Amino acid sequence: MYEPNYNQSSSGSPIQSGVSPFKPEYDEYISENPGRGSLKIQISAAFEAFPVAGVEVDVAVYSDGVRYSLYHDVTDSSGIVDNMILPAKSKDLMLAPERSDADEAHYLISLYHPDFQTVLDKRITVYDRIETILPVTLTPIAKQRSEGM
Repeated sequence: MYEPNYNQSSSGSPIQSGVSPFKPEYDEYISENPGRGSLKIQISAAFEAFPVAGVEVDVAVYSDGVRYSLYHDVTDSSGIVDNMILPAKSKDLMLAPERSDADEAHYLISLYHPDFQTVLDKRITVYDRIETILPVTLTPIAKQRSEGM
């Protein structure tokens, strides 16, 4: 059975990792989302020309108005966080003609690196038996020039 990663950031980033753990709510969330999908996040700068290592990535879900963190990780030298297995609606439910957007498993992605603008709660959908790849291009923060330059 899948167990979430509850590691929390200690770097002082502005990302609020959310409440963890949420055992009773998580058990209910798992029963509502019996499928499994994977998520890969690719972080880059300069129109995807340069991967960005060391970006804090937080994957969360809202349940009953509370934000819960499922993953908190850091990108590798290729700017990637990979192999995040997340609950998803079953494939059969997703293929049903009467389904709605509310039937999908939505997650919120937040990204932090001290040299780039923070991305907060970017929404993404994960589907059963599908690898979702989220490419994100970060915007650099303008640095103050020192006197005499």
